[in-house]
Amino acid sequence: MPKPWPHARFPGNGRCRWGSDIARPTLHRRMAAVFILLMLVVLGGVFFWFAGGPRYAVEEFLAGRLRQPVYLAANPGWHWGKQELRIVLPGLRLGPTDLPLFSASRITVALPWRALLHGRVQLQRIELDTPVLNAPWTGAANASGAALSLPGRVVVRDGTLRWSGVAGHTLSLTAVHGQVLADGPSRLVGDWHWRDKTGRWHFAAGMTSAPTLQARRISLLVGTARDPALLQVGIPTLQSVSGELVLPTMRARWQEQKQGSARLDVQALHLNMAQGRLAMQQGALTVGNDLSLQIRAVALNWKKLQGHLAYQVAIRHLPRIAARCGLSLPKLTDPGALQRLTSTGAIRLDSPHFQWTVAQGDLDNSAWKGKISGTWKPLAIQVHLSVAQLDLGHYLPAPRPGKAVILPALPQQWPVTGEVRIAQLRWGKFRAQNLVIRSAASAAQP
Repeated sequence: MPKPWPHARFPGNGRCRWGSDIARPTLHRRMAAVFILLMLVVLGGVFFWFAGGPRYAVEEFLAGRLRQPVYLAANPGWHWGKQELRIVLPGLRLGPTDLPLFSASRITVALPWRALLHGRVQLQRIELDTPVLNAPWTGAANASGAALSLPGRVVVRDGTLRWSGVAGHTLSLTAVHGQVLADGPSRLVGDWHWRDKTGRWHFAAGMTSAPTLQARRISLLVGTARDPALLQVGIPTLQSVSGELVLPTMRARWQEQKQGSARLDVQALHLNMAQGRLAMQQGALTVGNDLSLQIRAVALNWKKLQGHLAYQVAIRHLPRIAARCGLSLPKLTDPGALQRLTSTGAIRLDSPHFQWTVAQGDLDNSAWKGKISGTWKPLAIQVHLSVAQLDLGHYLPAPRPGKAVILPALPQQWPVTGEVRIAQLRWGKFRAQNLVIRSAASAAQP
């Protein structure tokens, strides 16, 4: 006899509820599993945050890109805004602990959501509180990964820059305040300290970032309490093209009450710091009435010590200029000697070789020309000069009858070879023509 069908219960609408009763426990188990998973994720995130996980992640990321040790005082702060994401890095230090390359009490970075949603990291704003930079910095950043655009705005509050090795001393810029805009007017002010001098400085420029980085109407004013306009620099236009700085023109003026004035004019300057290359069409330096220097066709690679330039120089009152530079010249017979030196020629470098060609020169009305070449490692100098006329009485005491003249002794290893030809030589009552002076020793051994 067949078994009877189980009785089914039907609600008022006539639908069977038997399947829903069976499926309800399975749905509850799935919801419980999802809830437990979410709780584990939340607890893991809380543990990761309070254990310093974000701090260590940021430190590792920056250390990999900058190739320097990175330290943060605490976890980064995250602020979610409608237009941007702000990240606060407290107590950032870059480099060794005893002498960090860079440090700041706080750095705030603003990233717009629009760029992040398209997979781009765009630095809209960077705020630096009490940053300290110790330069020069020889480290290199890793250029791999996501490309970073220039910050739209950089704000500096109470910054410090220390640059060692500036003429044997450290140049310090302190109390730096201001902002630099990628597009718009930029301004920075602060104090400066170098040797026993101190004063104020002001920098201003109009920046544009598209299509290439460009600055217009750049002005730098450096002063002291006694000389408010000690140094003035004006650059109408500065461009950055493929990592190379291009300055069509630049003018600088130095004005000091006790030391006089100096002026520098530059045309068509190209500077590539990464490759160590400098090229310039023409430059002129004038220091009061004592020095006038013009150079042209300059091409120099200071990393390889290679390059060439053409020059024209005129120096007056050479002993006075030497004293300003801290150099002492030997006592001469005539105090009025070395009052005028002119030279026109070219210089060429190809490490370790050098060559100095003098097309035309004049020292105290003594015309000379020739070539000086050789190597500096090992030191070996070849001299080939010709002098039209020379009066040694201006520099050395004239010989007297019956009394020998003792000339300065030469070193045992004399690295100079070559010859000097003098058409007419005069030394007191002594006269000579077509005199040839040749080096009697070979170049010094390394």
